[in-house]
Amino acid sequence: MQVSWTRLPGRYVDGSSFVLKRPDYSVADWGYGPPGKGLMISPRLAPQLAGVGLLEAIPAAEILANAELQARRGDAIHGEPNWVWDVEARARMVGRFGWKANVASLAHQTAAAFRSDMGITSRLFPQETCTPTQKDCLAAPSGGDGEPEIPDERLADVILYQALLAPAARRFDVDRRELKRGQVLFEQAQCAQCHRPSYVTGAPPFPSLSSPSVQGQRIWPYTDLLLHDMGPALADGRPDGSASGRQWKTPPLWGLGLLKGVNGHTRLLHDGRADGVAEAVLWHGGEANGSREFFRAMSAQDRRALQRFVESL
Repeated sequence: MQVSWTRLPGRYVDGSSFVLKRPDYSVADWGYGPPGKGLMISPRLAPQLAGVGLLEAIPAAEILANAELQARRGDAIHGEPNWVWDVEARARMVGRFGWKANVASLAHQTAAAFRSDMGITSRLFPQETCTPTQKDCLAAPSGGDGEPEIPDERLADVILYQALLAPAARRFDVDRRELKRGQVLFEQAQCAQCHRPSYVTGAPPFPSLSSPSVQGQRIWPYTDLLLHDMGPALADGRPDGSASGRQWKTPPLWGLGLLKGVNGHTRLLHDGRADGVAEAVLWHGGEANGSREFFRAMSAQDRRALQRFVESL
């Protein structure tokens, strides 16, 4: 993969400047010859795993209620669910994982990752993903039909492990008045319309792959789990399920302030183009144009307060 960066200078209303950087990706030295016609490439940062079992336990009715409430507002904000096929349920479910909410359950996501990322088949995905030109892949040992490479018990253990990864507690290591001011500004900028603060969890979709402990908890993930048109600047042109090439799922904000300590960087958004909260907000477009412009018109002190609030979640 090759990456080049285009600098995009801009200014806040108070006259101070900022520079956004847009990444452009290309591929050199294809390993198996030229790609097929219509290949679409969209880079991704790996979303955090902490709290995914709680997100899975948010009732689907709550996600659909988010969409209904936004539709009644009559303004630019109108999220949509991504209805996707789930291999564990063998039915369509509301998507909630992935940058475009293209996966509905941890079972589906885990088994798909074993197969697609590691070449390990399971009862949910019994077939390899080798293409005809990938001779080494085709010749590699395989469990074959009816004999998955990962047993059901081990797959269930990995799913359960993820389901019980707790999100971090909120941080209060900065001025409390600044946090309160940041929360007020977060709400005034309409950020909370998409980054819904709180839910009470219900039962997990597959109880045998989770734990009763995830049910009935008040959680604060700051997401509506819906798709939103984020404008042409963030569009990747790659549809996924019912998501268009301009739509992205609202990512949860909990734990965001720990990113640098855990990963050694502060890169945000689907392809890591934003360095920190401020740049992430400035990339918002489409349905979030108003929120971005509200942020751009803030004083430097207020921008810092909003950023500190988000980093404390």
